[in-house]
Amino acid sequence: MLASRTVMTKRLLTLFNERVDRLLRSALAKRMRNPRYVFSYEKMMNREWICADGVSEDAIDAFVLNVRLLVQDNDGFSIRRLAEDVYRGETVPLGLKERFAIARGEWREHMDQYTLFKHPCREGNFTNQELFEVLMYGGLAHANPDKVDMFFTLTKRGAVSTFVFGQFLISLRLLLKVVCAIRDVNEELLCKLDANNSSNSTGFSAGALKPAG
Repeated sequence: MLASRTVMTKRLLTLFNERVDRLLRSALAKRMRNPRYVFSYEKMMNREWICADGVSEDAIDAFVLNVRLLVQDNDGFSIRRLAEDVYRGETVPLGLKERFAIARGEWREHMDQYTLFKHPCREGNFTNQELFEVLMYGGLAHANPDKVDMFFTLTKRGAVSTFVFGQFLISLRLLLKVVCAIRDVNEELLCKLDANNSSNSTGFSAGALKPAG
């Protein structure tokens, strides 16, 4: 039972880390290393919301399709799934739990903060989470019926949409930082799991070969 749980844990950690490595190889991740952007006036006037230099629609699409696996629970290795299925475990060292919690907390704190964009359906402004979810699930990664109209409202407003895109880039850049930090914690946990497995195997073999009497 313990062995099968360890195998499952290692699988989740590996899947997460492989997806982060894909993100780091992406064109957008490389562009975000220098987050100074020049926005195209012509594209703004054409109501194109993705109008930063060196950032294409294809680059955004490729990045988002990988990101969604890390923030949605469908595939079982999202940040939240790791928190609940791995880092709550009693055998995970406290130091690794704390580092995971700090990284996750940085993302959650960012998502709770308010943006400068007024929400059209209620008093106050969008939070980063509301904005992120509308853009992700209203048009980029999915086309959820309850978010599609809002997606087009936010992305077809000329200069305003440019600032919406800029805020989205800030969230994506922070998310990349957070998942990289989690990947590093995962790597350490994987090493500890491998070491424990090797130690257990060696202990069993030594016991089995010990002469009787």
